[in-house]
Order: sequence, then structure tokens, then C-alpha cells
Amino acid sequence: MAKMYTLSAQESDIQELLYVSNDPGSAGKPSASELDDSTPYTDVFMDNKKNYWFAKAEDTKNKRHTIYIFDHKNGRLISHKVNGRPNFYEFDDSVVIACEGDGSKGSLLIFSKEQPKLIKEWKVNGYLWEVEKNQGAIYVSCYIVEEDQAVLYVIKDNKKKRVNLGKNMAPTDILCIKDEVYISAAPILNGDPKKIIVLNSKEKVVREYPLSISPRTLYHVEDEIMVYELDLATGKTEKIVYVNLNTGEQFTHAIPNSQVVECTSRSLSLLQQDSKTLFTWDHTNRKIVESRKIS
Repeated sequence: MAKMYTLSAQESDIQELLYVSNDPGSAGKPSASELDDSTPYTDVFMDNKKNYWFAKAEDTKNKRHTIYIFDHKNGRLISHKVNGRPNFYEFDDSVVIACEGDGSKGSLLIFSKEQPKLIKEWKVNGYLWEVEKNQGAIYVSCYIVEEDQAVLYVIKDNKKKRVNLGKNMAPTDILCIKDEVYISAAPILNGDPKKIIVLNSKEKVVREYPLSISPRTLYHVEDEIMVYELDLATGKTEKIVYVNLNTGEQFTHAIPNSQVVECTSRSLSLLQQDSKTLFTWDHTNRKIVESRKIS
């Protein structure tokens, strides 16, 4: 996944960015709307060009947001209003902002990182789950409630293509390995389907891996895919599964109910919020090798 790394920013840091202006007459004089503290800012993100990205809810229901982009090179602040909470994804040449909309229709905004500006906005149906980019194509997974349909949108060569994936499932994550696209499918209610769907570069389903757990996220670890569980009915995460890409063999392991902090080729970091415990899971030994309390 390419979700942007969250900076540990204070409210005062965001306010400092809002004081930047290209107009000498208004420098240091942000508008009242920009300084309105009645609604919260999202976390602050920084891309590899040192541009800052963040957003602010414009109403208490969090339906309307203003996206702010601080252009590091030119010292200017850019804003753009959107419908629905934004999620930020960074890729080599762009930042893609996926906005949830009202649940029936969302939007995808593609921004350049060099002198940031909006390149293109796309509309997609349904509830947005994930965004990924591979070999020039942008992949967006959605669930359309009215149709009970999991959908993959493929944006490539300035065209948008819809691929139906199946019913009674949410397309919870996207992982690209070489020219194949792996999509995890979790049941909307208890039961099935629980699986990984694999598409080729022509967006055709070439194989599937049935799973014993409800998948939330996928990670590529050597010649395996590690599947992180999220039971949509209970909200619990207590298992991970390794799927061998060559043989299809699967290995299931119990983990503490926790959230993924980071996954590397060697280990998995898990945070248990209630106990404030950080666990380190070793991929080779398939067990927790360290646990420590955090403040």
C-alpha cells in the first residue's frame, strides 16, 4: 500500500503553514475561515518533495473537507474543497487523494508533486476501500451497496474501466506484484467469501486463493503473501495467514488482537491499543520475539 506516512504535528505547526502567502499585502494574515478551530484538522503528511498535505472538516458531520497543500519549493498554500473524508496516497510522481463522498459515490483526485496542482479528478461509485498504482495504472477498490457488488476501477491511459469482482464481499486491499493485481475479499456478513482474487495485466481473473480468515490487508514477504485479519462483524484481529505464491499452501498463526504499525521483509510490528503494548513478530520464526510497553 502507499498510504502516506503521518507526521507527528501539533495544531500550531499547521497554523504556521496557514500564514504563508504569495501576496505581500496579506502575508501573515490568514483568513478567518482558515483559522477557525471549531472543526479538526486531519493528520499532516509530507511527500518526498517536502510538500505538506492535510485537510480540515468544514462541518461537524465531516462530509465537506478542505484539502491544504503547502508547496515547499514555492512557499505557497493551495486549497481544494472536496466531499467526504480524504485519504492520502503517495506514488513516485503523484499524490492521489481518495474522498469517500456520501458512500454512494466517491472521488479520486490526482495531484502532481512537483509544484503541486490538480491533474485530474475521477468519480467512482460505492464505498472506497483502497488505492494502489502499478505500471502506470491506478487501481481503486470499492463496494457498491445498492448492487451488493465489489468493484475494481482501473484508471489507465486517461480512461476508467470497471471490473466486477463478486457479491457479498468487500474488496479490502490491493497488492501489486510484477504485472499481477491481488485483491483481498472479506464477507460483508459472517461466512464466505474469504479469498484473494488475482488479476492479470488485462484485468482478467487468473486464479483465487480461498482463505480461512477474513482478510483486511495484504503484504508481500519473500515468496509469500501475508494476510492480516479483520473480522468485519466483530472488529477483531487475532490471526495472520501466510500464502505461498508458488504452491498455494497456507499457514495460519494466532496473534494478539492488535493493529499493524509496520511490515518489513523481516518482521511485523503490532500495536495493542488497550494495553499500550508493541509486539514484534518475526516472519522467519513465525512467532513474537519482542514485546514492550509504550507511553
